Amino acid sequence: MDFKKILYAIMLSFFFFKAAAQQALLDKAEKEYNNYAYADAIEIYEKLAAKGVEDQKMFQRLGNAYYFNAELPKAAIWYDRLFAVNPQQEPKYLYRYSQSLKSAGDYAKADKVLEDFNKKSNTDSRGILFQYNRNYLEQIKMNSGRFEIAAAQVNSESSEFGSAFLDNSLVFSSARRIENKEGKTFKWTNKNFTNLYIAPINANGNTESSVLLNKEINSKFNESTPVFTKDGKTMYFTRNNYLDGRRGKTTKK
Repeated sequence: MDFKKILYAIMLSFFFFKAAAQQALLDKAEKEYNNYAYADAIEIYEKLAAKGVEDQKMFQRLGNAYYFNAELPKAAIWYDRLFAVNPQQEPKYLYRYSQSLKSAGDYAKADKVLEDFNKKSNTDSRGILFQYNRNYLEQIKMNSGRFEIAAAQVNSESSEFGSAFLDNSLVFSSARRIENKEGKTFKWTNKNFTNLYIAPINANGNTESSVLLNKEINSKFNESTPVFTKDGKTMYFTRNNYLDGRRGKTTKK
């Protein structure tokens, strides 16, 4: 057989298997993404991107996965890549891109993207709000310095959010690991499931050490964002009973 033909056949086989391997990874990442396992999807997509794969859908998914995990500066990186591949995107990507750029501190570009969003979706209340509040940076500057922000004693290295007051205590959500308890991780983030904690507030207005709210409310999955009625006798909170975050419900206790 001619040497050139052999070489051509080898190269063709190489490109075929490379393309097949990339498609298999894309399919796997897509499955993880559709199952709300965003952290796992990110890992696969970023490996493909590092190998030079340029794919519009992949960049959409990467931006979204970081956006839905509240890692907006990282989302901005991939939305940048998305709009470089194809500037003509659905309005939702323009809005997410603008919010991600704001989080990254690029306000001028964020405003430009939000203007494009408003042109494509001029009845959307978010775009209308922007049109009537173009000087939002000036307003923020005018109101800055009025309060001192400091970490509370309840803060940990994990995510704490969704706080509410109950009498003289602070109730909040945390994804911290419960000591002496190893469990499954939340596929959305690949981090611990959230639980509700309560911390007394002392006479100086500072929080003291926090403890789990109670076993009846905290399940093995996610609980978060509590709110209380004025009499403090009823609490509404969000619970998610799935490993991957597909569904959630508001529960009354």
